[in-house]
Parts: sequence; C-alpha cells; structure tokens
Amino acid sequence: MRAELSTIQQTLTPEAAAVLSRAMEEAARRHHGQTTPLHVAATLLAAPSGLLRRACARSHPASAHPLQCRAIELCFSVALDRLPSNPNPGPNQNPGGGGAAPPISNALMAALKRAQAHQRRGCPESQQQPLLAVKVELEQLLLSILDDPSVSRVMREASFSSTAVKSAVELSLSASASASPSPSPSPAPRNLYLNPRLHQAPGSAAAAAALAGDPQRREEEARKVFDVMLRSKKRNPVLVGDTDLDALVKEVFRRIDSGDAPAPLRGAQVVSFKSELAALPDKSQIPTRIRDLGGALIGERSVVLDLGDLAWLVESPARSPPIVSETGRAAVAEMAALLKLFAGASDAGGVEGGRLWLLGTATCATYLRCQVYHPTVEHDWDLQAVPIAPRSPLPTMFPRVKHKSPCGAFS
Repeated sequence: MRAELSTIQQTLTPEAAAVLSRAMEEAARRHHGQTTPLHVAATLLAAPSGLLRRACARSHPASAHPLQCRAIELCFSVALDRLPSNPNPGPNQNPGGGGAAPPISNALMAALKRAQAHQRRGCPESQQQPLLAVKVELEQLLLSILDDPSVSRVMREASFSSTAVKSAVELSLSASASASPSPSPSPAPRNLYLNPRLHQAPGSAAAAAALAGDPQRREEEARKVFDVMLRSKKRNPVLVGDTDLDALVKEVFRRIDSGDAPAPLRGAQVVSFKSELAALPDKSQIPTRIRDLGGALIGERSVVLDLGDLAWLVESPARSPPIVSETGRAAVAEMAALLKLFAGASDAGGVEGGRLWLLGTATCATYLRCQVYHPTVEHDWDLQAVPIAPRSPLPTMFPRVKHKSPCGAFS
C-alpha cells in the first residue's frame, strides 16, 4: 500500500500531493476505512489556496453570502460524519490518526486517474513524456473530484452545482493561460467568501465591544428585527452572528416591555423558552415541554417566545446523534403545531386574537446545522435569518449597503 501511495504521489504536483496527504490524515483522524473523494473535497475547501471556495463563489452570485458559503463546509462535514468509522483502529492505524493512513478508495483512485488523463490532454507536450513525469496540478485534481457522484450530491445539498463550479474553475484556467506574464506580483485573489463586516481581524474585538453601547447602532439593529416581525411571512427572526446577539435580544425585549415597539408587539408577553430548557434534566423532554407550553399560552393575545441559542436543536453532547436528531425533529413538529394554533385565530379552534412570534439566536455554524439536520425548520417555523455583525471600525472602507432581505440567499 505504501508503494502504491508513493507512486500516486509522484504523479501529483507538491500542492496537489499535500492536499491528498491532508485528506488521508483527516480520514485517519475520523477512523474511516478508506480515503474518499469526500475527504479530498473537504480538504480542498479548507486549503489555503482557496481555489474551491472562489470557484463556488463565482458559480452564482447568491453563494457569496457568508451563510451560504458556510453551508457547503457544513454539508461536507455532515457527509463525512455519516461515513462508517471504526472506533477501535487496528495496528496500522492508531487512535491518534497516526500510522498507516486509510487506503485510497476505488472512487478516489478513479478520480486521480481522470485528473492525470486530463492533465496529459491539456498539455500536448506532456503526451510524449513518461506517465510518472506528468504532474497533476491542483486545478485538475479539483475538476476530477467535482466529477465524483458523492461530491456532486453533497454540492447539491448545499445548493451548489458541480457543473457550474467546474465551469468557474475552467474559466479561471483559461483566463490564466491567456493572460500575459507580468514581472510585478499580482495581488492575492480576494476570497469572495469573506465579507469584511462579518469577518473582522481579531484586533477588532475591542471596537466591536465599544460599538455595543452605540445608541444609533442599537436603534438600527432593533428596527431591523422589528421589520421582520411585522411581516406576514417569514416573520420570526433568528439573529445570526458571533457577537452582540444577547445584547440585541435584551434591547428588543426592553422595547416590547416599555411600549416602545411597533403596535402589534406593544405589550406582548415575553416568554423565555430558553429558561424552560435550562430546567429540563433530560433534553428528550423538549417536545413534551413545547406541547405543555401551548396549553399554558392559550388565551394570551400576543406572545414573543425567546428561543435562546438554537444550539439546543442540534447539539446535545450527552446523547448519540440519532437520538438528538429524533428529539430535534419532534421539537420542530411541536413548535410548528404551536405556531399553527396561534395562526388559526380566525378559525374555530384557534386562539381568539392571539399572535405568536419566535425570536432566537445562532452562530452561522449552528444555523446551518439546523438547516441540514432539519430541512423544513425555516418553513415550518416561518423563520428569517437576520445577520448581525459589528460594523467595521473603518466605515468609509466598507460602506453599509441598504438592507433588503436578511440572508437573501436563504429567502
């Protein structure tokens, strides 16, 4: 196996060989029996070159949204989680991921052979060279990996098209080939996945904390939340970001309690569901608690339910993933039933005059996990993701665009 791997690596450029090595290390770390195209694709997403990320961002405009960009990473992570693993590795693969790496799967071997064939066809002069003398470049490796059915399936789950992404890579290759060489170094390509307002340098934390006390900022963000809550559809906001979320939630609730909110929300009862969750000894009781909550709220005219961090919907270290998933699905169904109860105010079985809103928070990763593990939650709960991020300390460099639809990529 080592001899076979050595032969394979001789056909790759150093950059492509490094990607393959990291993919095999990841397969070993996860105790997978084989290294597959999925491992290579996930490694390419994390590669410093950013080749696959840029190609995804160029494949369609909506994909440049930070949440949409994280979707593909999460989908590949979930796909790798689903692969069978051996928690008790044999002598050739130790628990730390060392030792002999998992062998290359037939699918990955086929992808590597496709890449080499494409490389030879793309360079006529290389056709006269020995097979091992033809080095597969990173771009050709990526194109072949995108042809793999398992990779294409995961791309579709993340709302990307492998064909479109391949076209973006090929266009980039054509542009590079036609461009005349220049002695001056070209600037590093801008990673279209990065929004400067959502991905600030570590040193901006102090600036973000200072902005938390900015009345104008608080007013603007609170108004954005209320605008969503006043809609007829997708009216239950989920504040998505990594900072300032709790402060904004408190500000929204303060305005509701003080009567400083829009008319439909003025005087609404705020119910903390996250407090209910904290008191539950067993997270499998969440669906039952939601059902009980519906009975307790009967007769209330207007209620805002504080869901807290939606991590409770997808994360539970004390339980195995299948049980977590089943509990989460039941919770999604019970909350959807509660919303329908209040939405049926004009029906005989509805709550007379009642209205119910949900308000939650989530990091980008948590929100995307909710979408992957519970694909219907946005529709069933009438959710709208609202990106919340500290402003850049240099507003003149990154002007604030007018807000149309929060997280338009998921509308």
